[in-house]
Amino acid sequence: MGSMKPSWSEVATRRRHEIESAIPSEWLVPRHLLQKARTTMTALALSRVSGILTAWELEVTEMRAVDILAALHARKFSSFDVTMAFCKRAAVAHQATNCVAEFLFQDALEQAKQLDEYMRVNGRPKGMLHGLPISVKEHVFVHGTRATSGIIAWADQISPCDALIVQTFREQGAVFHVKTTNPQTLMAIETESNLFGRTLNPYNPNLTCGGSTGGEGALIAMGGSVLGIGTDIGGSIRVPSAFCGIYGLKPSVGRLPHSGLCGLHDGMQNVIGAVGPLARCLEDIELFCSAALVNRPWDREPSMIEMPWKKEVQTSTKLKFGVIWNDGLVRPHPPVANALQEVVSNLRSSGHIVVDWDAGLHEALTKAVNEAYFLDGGKEYWEALDASGEPPVPMLEWILKTHGGRSYTVEETWKLNAQVDLLRTMYARQWNAVGIDAIICPASPTMASVHGESRYWGYTSVWNALDYSAAVIPYRTIRASDKRDDSGENPASLSATDDWFRGLYGTQGSARYAKAPVGIQVVTRRLQEEKLLQIVARVESSLVSAANGIDVGVASEAHSAEADFATQRSPREDSSLYKIAASDHVMAVAA
Repeated sequence: MGSMKPSWSEVATRRRHEIESAIPSEWLVPRHLLQKARTTMTALALSRVSGILTAWELEVTEMRAVDILAALHARKFSSFDVTMAFCKRAAVAHQATNCVAEFLFQDALEQAKQLDEYMRVNGRPKGMLHGLPISVKEHVFVHGTRATSGIIAWADQISPCDALIVQTFREQGAVFHVKTTNPQTLMAIETESNLFGRTLNPYNPNLTCGGSTGGEGALIAMGGSVLGIGTDIGGSIRVPSAFCGIYGLKPSVGRLPHSGLCGLHDGMQNVIGAVGPLARCLEDIELFCSAALVNRPWDREPSMIEMPWKKEVQTSTKLKFGVIWNDGLVRPHPPVANALQEVVSNLRSSGHIVVDWDAGLHEALTKAVNEAYFLDGGKEYWEALDASGEPPVPMLEWILKTHGGRSYTVEETWKLNAQVDLLRTMYARQWNAVGIDAIICPASPTMASVHGESRYWGYTSVWNALDYSAAVIPYRTIRASDKRDDSGENPASLSATDDWFRGLYGTQGSARYAKAPVGIQVVTRRLQEEKLLQIVARVESSLVSAANGIDVGVASEAHSAEADFATQRSPREDSSLYKIAASDHVMAVAA
């Protein structure tokens, strides 16, 4: 008689235990510090006060990727030491936010040692990314690791190969140290599954980190990675970037390698996802794109566009922006609207032109893309859950109930495709008529949402429908001065969803979203990623020049939070894992 098949809950319990057990005991954060992080509602300072990382490790994990690479290539740093630092900080980040789906510590340190030896023997780096630790969203194939899309039935499904983006980066000398959490079936802009549990926002554990690349957002904000591989089919890179106060880019389809992913609706062409970067600075976003294209990946992935990365593109000194104050369906909460107004004011003060953008086409585009996600009525999602008997988590249950339901016929699918093509043409005509360089708009109607409340992705999914290039940049965190309640303005209701979101903000106002970052989305036309990043740099420049004491970005939040832990430090010796591993490691740093 064969043994009984374990229940879905037993599989989840076993997998979570395996993840937790992979953290060396020397890297475990004392419970009182974890509790303190939750009490003070921020985990950002935890790495600095835990005593787990050395001063040098703290410094290197807060550097830009481009600067780490410069030091690695000059042999001032060894890949082993850099990788060890990020492994330790990733372990701390996971304990605070539950952001890691699989630790790859031993493999990463071995990769790093081999790269240091390569540098010692050859006197030069292996490639652009030599020795740099990079994190990977869980459903992206990394050979020999699990790829599950947060589905219990796939809990032990092993990646048969590297995704092309991973292969390309490995050829350039990258090290892969962790895989990060994504939600059940990927189809949500929060990150929760029965398999991994819920991933928390580093700024406030009562808030979501976003999704579906939520583990990357939380990890990078915590300093556990400097550069992450994400995917985006409706906002899955941009929402976590906005919610976690980092940078993210959704390129157009076919611009970056996309083959080698685990997920549902394989073969669906109505709306296609894109692989893209998450990082803590704009320069690292550009580094990701440049490295992704350096080895001509279109020769191995025929659906890609043969389009090398252009180091320089021409943009006019004075730019013209269209601003979307609301999309006609859901108004942004006051802190988001305030931040957008500040950005527009700063751009105008810097000499740029900003005009109001008519978002009249957005309702039809949002409706069309929501239909395209569930052409089978959600059947494939239910089949994947039924394979183990696991229930949908509340967010997925709401999504399937709201947007699933019926299957589309072939004729209905053709009609939907024709409608999207027409809407794309109409949007292009509007863009041409107004003559803008880019659009500025919210990434979400809220700051980071309270768990279970991320029920609108129209501000991001519309750009997937159009296949435009879109990026999110961090601007600031929520302020007490942001209005508590906009009900006094008594604006007309845009939709039932608009009413629902206004009710969430309610009388508590900004206090309900304490410490939440506020990000801004910048959009250009299809396949204009280089132009987009240049425009984003101009936007950033206008914010810095107009700051006048206002925090631009969110990096300072971690240091202000450190004061909350001032008496809670827990110094300890370096990890024994580090000492054991380093004892037989030939350092590649120049004498």
